[in-house]
Amino acid sequence: MKLLRRALLVKWHYIEHELIDFAPVTFLTGKNAAGKSTILDALQLVLLGDTTGHFFNKAANDSSRRTLKGYLRGEVAEDEGVGVINLRDGQFSSYIVLEFADERGHKPFCMGVVFDCSPDGSIEWRFFSLAEGVPDFHFIRDGVPLDIKGLRTWGQTRKNRFEMFESNKRYQEVFLARMGNLNQKFLRLFRKAVPFSPIMDIAGFISEFVCDVKVHLDIDDMRENIRHYRRMEEELHVVESRVEALSEMGGTYDAMESASGKVKLYEYLLDRAELTAKEQSVAAARTQAEGLEAETKRIEGQISAHTDTQNQVRAERDALVEERANSDAYQRQQMLEQNKRLMESEFSHVRRDGERHDRMLADNGERWRAVARSLGDTDIWWTDLGTEDGTEPAAAGGTGDAAAGGTGPVAGGRTDAGLAKADTPERKLAQSAPLYNDAIRAIWEGLSWWPRPAGWQSHRLLDEELAVSTDLDALRGSADSLKQASDLLREGHVIMRDVIGSWEEESKSLERAISELKRGIKQYDPKVLTLKQALEQGLSAKVNIFAELLDIRDPVWQKAIEGYLHTQRFYLLVPPEAFSQALRIYDDTKQSQRLFDVGLVDIAKIMDEKPRAMIGSLAEEVITDNPYARAYADYLLGHVMKCDHVDELRNHRTSITRDGMLYQNYVARQINPTRYATLYIGKMAIAHQLAQKTLRLDRVATLLHGFRPRLAQVAEWAAQPYPTSSELTAAEEFLQVLTGLPKLRGDYKAILDDMGSLDFTRLDEIKKEIARCDAVLADVAHLIRELTSKQGALKGQRDRLVEQDIPLLEVEVRDKKHFISSRYHPLEAADMSARYEQELQRLGTPETVTANFGRQLSTERNRVTESWDKLVRQRETYNRTFGAGFDIQRRDNDAYRAELTALEQSGLTDYAAQIKDAKERAQIQFQEDFINKLRSNIDTVEQQIKALNFALREVSFGGRERYQFKVSPKAQYLPFYTMIMDDMLLEGRSLFSDAFMDKHGAVIDELFRQIVDVDERDPAVQAELEKNLQTFTDYRTYLDFDLVVKDEEGRESRLSRVIAKKSGGETQTPFYIAVLASFAQTYRINQPGFNNTLRLMMFDEAYSKMDHQRIRDSIKLVRDMGLQVILSAPTEKIADIVPLVDKTIVVQRIKSQTRVAPFEPDPVGVN
Repeated sequence: MKLLRRALLVKWHYIEHELIDFAPVTFLTGKNAAGKSTILDALQLVLLGDTTGHFFNKAANDSSRRTLKGYLRGEVAEDEGVGVINLRDGQFSSYIVLEFADERGHKPFCMGVVFDCSPDGSIEWRFFSLAEGVPDFHFIRDGVPLDIKGLRTWGQTRKNRFEMFESNKRYQEVFLARMGNLNQKFLRLFRKAVPFSPIMDIAGFISEFVCDVKVHLDIDDMRENIRHYRRMEEELHVVESRVEALSEMGGTYDAMESASGKVKLYEYLLDRAELTAKEQSVAAARTQAEGLEAETKRIEGQISAHTDTQNQVRAERDALVEERANSDAYQRQQMLEQNKRLMESEFSHVRRDGERHDRMLADNGERWRAVARSLGDTDIWWTDLGTEDGTEPAAAGGTGDAAAGGTGPVAGGRTDAGLAKADTPERKLAQSAPLYNDAIRAIWEGLSWWPRPAGWQSHRLLDEELAVSTDLDALRGSADSLKQASDLLREGHVIMRDVIGSWEEESKSLERAISELKRGIKQYDPKVLTLKQALEQGLSAKVNIFAELLDIRDPVWQKAIEGYLHTQRFYLLVPPEAFSQALRIYDDTKQSQRLFDVGLVDIAKIMDEKPRAMIGSLAEEVITDNPYARAYADYLLGHVMKCDHVDELRNHRTSITRDGMLYQNYVARQINPTRYATLYIGKMAIAHQLAQKTLRLDRVATLLHGFRPRLAQVAEWAAQPYPTSSELTAAEEFLQVLTGLPKLRGDYKAILDDMGSLDFTRLDEIKKEIARCDAVLADVAHLIRELTSKQGALKGQRDRLVEQDIPLLEVEVRDKKHFISSRYHPLEAADMSARYEQELQRLGTPETVTANFGRQLSTERNRVTESWDKLVRQRETYNRTFGAGFDIQRRDNDAYRAELTALEQSGLTDYAAQIKDAKERAQIQFQEDFINKLRSNIDTVEQQIKALNFALREVSFGGRERYQFKVSPKAQYLPFYTMIMDDMLLEGRSLFSDAFMDKHGAVIDELFRQIVDVDERDPAVQAELEKNLQTFTDYRTYLDFDLVVKDEEGRESRLSRVIAKKSGGETQTPFYIAVLASFAQTYRINQPGFNNTLRLMMFDEAYSKMDHQRIRDSIKLVRDMGLQVILSAPTEKIADIVPLVDKTIVVQRIKSQTRVAPFEPDPVGVN
């Protein structure tokens, strides 16, 4: 038995230097974060030989971030600004050394580790062993722990009692050997036990840690033997498959050869049938050529007879023609006919000119009459130009003044007396109305003298003379009137087009003005705004329009004020000090910008006069916050007195009524309403202007809607052509020609009379005879043409046969004979020739032979092709499957036939006997090396579980619960378990006996399939095989493990099923039982002669969920099993645990240092 006695910790986290003593049952306690887990982590590091830190502080915090570096440096905090804060920096060395006592030899020995920590943060360590106790100097010289080099030097003085290890793995091997040749699973078990957390996979834990049996079997030799005989079976199967495949290929080849023989015979029959048909064609062609030659000669005789008739009739006709030509009546008739045709031609020219003259008169007359009728509807156009209040168009011009958009006095000129009338688009268009009236008068005047068409189109030479006007002066006068009308209409079109263009521009301007008014921008003359902008750019002072600064107190005086001020409303005001500079800017820009009639007020001079508004003057109705505007308003309006009635006007030098009757300089006059038609002063100005602009826009839109289609109509009128000078010249020439028409008509009548007096009796007879001859000649000529055409066609057919077709057919016969003689062997041809003669006699014609054997040939050829394709596929499959290198396209089958013969003579029977012998040997090995060993492992595990249960039979926890381990077959693999554990094998029966195979044959085959596979070349198959091997050679595959809990009433429950439903104490207790059992197996406690092993266990946060009775029973079980345990728990468990343990150690944290001190309680007996 090997027990932990002491532990030396130097520079480990908060521990600077501590030597801690341990007993068989040691209780490590202290408050949370005092350092209990720190000590346990140090012990684990040496016990496990693991410096990765994966196991650090797992009980206190499962998500712990403790690291080896943090333990060594003494990491205490982490600050965002500073970083990690450590207790130790610079170069130092740390030690963890565990002293063990071997109770057999009573000789202490140590296992430990030394760490060298450098200022750069790097860490170097070495594990070591010492065959004696912890030295008195604790590896510290002059207050400084020895570094690795110093420890090695000291160790050399201990001769063979000290060893330092260069790797963790080597240290673990030595540690396990020193602790009694422990299994590697000790490392996993110890790491898992320390956190004292419940086991959720109870079966896995028991099979891994409680059972001490070799997990996997070595069956490589057995697998190789099985593979050997299976490879032999496969090789035999391959040979048999090759023989079968080659035999099938032989049958396919023979079928192809049979079909090929038939193909050759049928091809010969068809070739001979084709030759016979060609020979028959040559004979038929020669017979046809002879018939065509005879027919050609017969037709030639017919043509000769018709030619003689043709010559006789032609001679007769020539005599009649000569008689007619020598006749006086005929000669006179020909002369009169010629003159008659000349006169008719001359009259046709006259009539054509007359028709042209008629079209000119009709077109111009109809065209201009239509224009005149349409022009009659223009009277209503001009009424549409009246204003909306019904005034005449001239009054429509007063649409505003200069500031309203350029149609007022600033834009169109002004006088001191008021506004001059301006030409508006409506007025301009209305003034064009007389043009249309004049055009109508001109058209009717022209048409009144315009001649009507005479009707030359249907006129004939002998008809009565037509009534044709020959007054050229009247025609020219009418043409001039129509031209005048056209000019007037073009002028009207230009005016209307320009007016519509003006309205369109005005419409766009009004739309812009309305948009600006809706945004609160009043509309002023562009010249006013241009000067204002120039002054604003050149001055740093504010520039204002006078009207912008004013408002009207009483709206009834609005018109009087705006009418009186007139253009002065738009004068510009600048501060007094800026006037001189403003005047210079005005003077510099007036020419380039054409800035005339825009006022610039010298407000300084006005203010110097200190104008005062008289009581009752118009100035009282003007409101303004601007001092300059106030002064200027008083200057202009302060002496203009308001009068309610015209009778009061003479009471003042200057006075005015509400409706604008002005009395000034002893003159009374009414202010033109156009002056205040558009308001610019005060709040009402924008609304008033917007209403005016909107009204005007609607008016312009109405006018455009009405006059745009009228413009198109006027354009059409203006485009109408009038009689041109060329047309008038043509008319004059035509009328001159008409003067000779009476003579032409008289001469024509005389010719007709002469022709009527001639005697045509004999000529008529001659004419009839000539017509008869012509008819006979035509008929004969038609017959000759038909016969000649037919003769030529027949001769062509005969020549084509003799010169082309027959020679070609004879060549084809020779070629076919040569083809047959060269294609077929004479001996074969002799046999097949007899067959052909037989078939020709039976079927009658070569065509029937071709039709009959052509279908059969196609069928046999398909059979040859199908057989060949099948043979190639069979050869390709054979080569690919069996690795053969034969030519699959070779037409003979010699290579494959030889392969078949060689295989059939290879001795397959002897090979089958060898396979049977190898199979029997492999079966015996499978039973002995696999099934029997697997059964032995299962038996061993069941015995181990049985032994553990025997040890636990009297142990109860809390006097209520008893625990037993349970092992049973796993349901998933029950057929395998049943086969492995079958007692038939114990009776000496073979695994592969008939009785056993009848019972378990399917299971054995499945097991073979899972762990043995010959085709290991496939990586996927090999990976699956290795996975199955790990599964089926592991005894745990076939078993289920569990921990059965029996309460005081005898009720049993399996921990694997209720673990999630149990309370804390109920889950810790089974864990404790399972861990103790696992350590008992690992330490071989129950194996005398092999149990001189380590007995240590450690539990962090131990018994945290157990009550006092469970704790008491647990510790008693440790003592009974001969184990050593270190328990770690917080101070809350002192009362429960201290009376039960051999030693209690208190861990305290004082500032940045952990202290360890023994705790001596009053003695308490432990049963």
